[in-house]
Amino acid sequence: MNGKKNKAVPYLIAIPNLSVGLLWAMNMSLIPMLVATVTKSNTMLGLLTGMGSFTGIFVQYIAGILSDRSNFKKGKRKPFIFFGALLAAVFIAILPHAKTYPAMLLISFLFYFFLNFFQGPYYTLIPEVVEEKQLGLTNGFSKIVSVLGSGVILLLGPTLWDINHIYPFMLASFLGIISVVIGGATIKENPEHYSKAEKISFDFIKYPAVMKLFISVFFVFFSYGCITPYFVKYCVTQLGFTANTASLGLFVLTIVSALFAVPAGILSDKISRKAVFFTGTLIFAAGMFLAVFVRSVGMMDLALGIVGIGFICIQVTIYAILAKIAPSRRLGEFMGIMNLFISLSQWIATSLMGFALDRFGFQMYFPVAAVLMLIAAIIIFSSKFEKTKAD
Repeated sequence: MNGKKNKAVPYLIAIPNLSVGLLWAMNMSLIPMLVATVTKSNTMLGLLTGMGSFTGIFVQYIAGILSDRSNFKKGKRKPFIFFGALLAAVFIAILPHAKTYPAMLLISFLFYFFLNFFQGPYYTLIPEVVEEKQLGLTNGFSKIVSVLGSGVILLLGPTLWDINHIYPFMLASFLGIISVVIGGATIKENPEHYSKAEKISFDFIKYPAVMKLFISVFFVFFSYGCITPYFVKYCVTQLGFTANTASLGLFVLTIVSALFAVPAGILSDKISRKAVFFTGTLIFAAGMFLAVFVRSVGMMDLALGIVGIGFICIQVTIYAILAKIAPSRRLGEFMGIMNLFISLSQWIATSLMGFALDRFGFQMYFPVAAVLMLIAAIIIFSSKFEKTKAD
């Protein structure tokens, strides 16, 4: 099915995002549970789960540069997508067999490395095969698919874990590779994007709109990285909830995100992506402030639902905004650079929060995240996301 002329493309290209959703959901629930079998240290938990952000700092940039400059028979993005997804699936299946923390750390590094290697070219492929006016719709639907993947892990993962620790990792591995194969096989890349990219140049600072987007995204995911992967542990140790109850709360977040994904995407297409992006940060911050007062499961679900609405508004807009303002022949490279900002902020936040929780406890857990998100909102409000005239 060739590119932008096929009406099914916005939906078919979303299928591999099931893999992205379910594999990153492992980072919120099952991987912390696995790490807890060998260490109780928040710092060590943060170090291991922070490998996802650490590898994202450089892997997606490298994959973006390579795919920009590749012209394989099957396309310039798909070979990287298939290769990365396959190895990510292999290493997530191997992870529960590790019996020591160093072994888990090494295998986790390889898992996150190849997950990022697949994810960067995949998100770059979306605006290359979808019409610009449908990017919001496509991103919205792809987030629904991602949420479904997350939901499978958050809903079934703890139950499968109780039966056998290996089962949820096997499920994630199987569904991860199958969704990429199905989605990738039904999409043909657009030949218009096969031309050679420009020379490698770390000159993104010359694009003011791009820089403002990158800085705002940095603070968005700095906030997000402060919360994950400590949420389940917070619920268990501070609120007295079970791990299953906490995972179900995260499932509520994913369901609410799914319900609002397409409406948010369509709204961003018809009105303003910046407005939806900005509104999302405010809603997310409001959910964080409400979470400070959570004492019951019902209040937790309400706070997480609000956070879910805000975060999906952010997710459906940032890649579409970048596709509009970045140089088209270097889109993979600029997608990789944006993920550098996303990953670097989460890696810093996860590491610092783990250390802070060990030293000071959970008192500042949600307030810090809320304030960081409000900083992102201020940057977005004061920015104009318009393409540089010279480009």
